[in-house]
Amino acid sequence: MRPARAPSDLRVGLAALGGLVLLFAASVLVPVSRVASLTPGSLPADPGRSARLVWRLDNVYGAAVPFWPFDVQARVVEGAGRVRLVGEGSRTQGPASLELGLRPAGQAGAAVVELDTGLGRERFSLVLAPPQVDADQDGFPDAAELRDEGDRRAFRAWFTTIAEAQFYAPDPRWEPVHRDCAGLLRFAYKEALRAHDDGWRSRVPYLHTPGPADPRAFRYPEIPLLGERLFRVQPGPYRQEPGAAADFGPTASATLLWEQNCVPLGADAARALAGDLLFFRDPEHHTAPMHSMILLDPPALGRQRRVVYHTGPDASGPGEVRLVRLQDLDGHADDRWHPSPSNPRFLGFYRWKILEGGRP
Repeated sequence: MRPARAPSDLRVGLAALGGLVLLFAASVLVPVSRVASLTPGSLPADPGRSARLVWRLDNVYGAAVPFWPFDVQARVVEGAGRVRLVGEGSRTQGPASLELGLRPAGQAGAAVVELDTGLGRERFSLVLAPPQVDADQDGFPDAAELRDEGDRRAFRAWFTTIAEAQFYAPDPRWEPVHRDCAGLLRFAYKEALRAHDDGWRSRVPYLHTPGPADPRAFRYPEIPLLGERLFRVQPGPYRQEPGAAADFGPTASATLLWEQNCVPLGADAARALAGDLLFFRDPEHHTAPMHSMILLDPPALGRQRRVVYHTGPDASGPGEVRLVRLQDLDGHADDRWHPSPSNPRFLGFYRWKILEGGRP
């Protein structure tokens, strides 16, 4: 007879088999390496681009651990308006992995995503650079335009407030060399885009109103893609860096402001808002054929609306800032300055491109 296998041998075999099973289970279920990354860490704030967030715990075979007993969730904790999560932002008791996309919403800045894996939390930062896009082909990058209506109203209010204040007490920061009609436009434009904090207010000699809220999109001199070179000085569509540097400058003549930095509204004052501009061209005055003014008041005031402008230097002196009503311009003894469609020297009312960009 064949001898029976001893019970001890069976137990040893079963133990060995059990050990192999446990070893295999451990090799599958126990994480030995970790992947946690957000790539790239920076990209343009263009809705057509995206970044990829990956979290995974791998086993010895290089595959994700097939069972993870904790909930895993990703959420945007900073800059929520700048990105949106694309894909599955959370999962419950599944594999030890999560992968999703972060798509920019078009606003530059930083966004932070927090990942909670059940055992801890970690954060990933994404830097969103201003997109070098000029969707309306007006020569200005979209990122340097005030596309929110609240920002546009704030700019208009500050622009007119600062321009009118120069009639009462010219700001010493408005350098004498720039004191002419175009210089008033440029000065009020730049100052309207600054942060109007206590330090700024303490340096202003006169403000006839307390001032509204600031535009939120950006602050001069940190204009997206443009910096201090915020006036367009060359024709054509916007060119991406480095070519854009030659197309913009920190200053511009009245002609360049008219040609490259504004859009026409026509000769009817009813279409113009506070903060819009008037341009005149008198070719007989070869030294300074262009003249510009700033409209201060809304259409509801009719011909009682006012304009402010600098006369420009001439042989008699450095010139001065004047504040007059539209109806007074209509009755000016020199008909070259009548803001009327019948005046061939009146080019019409104009609006800054940064206030018009993105409109249908």
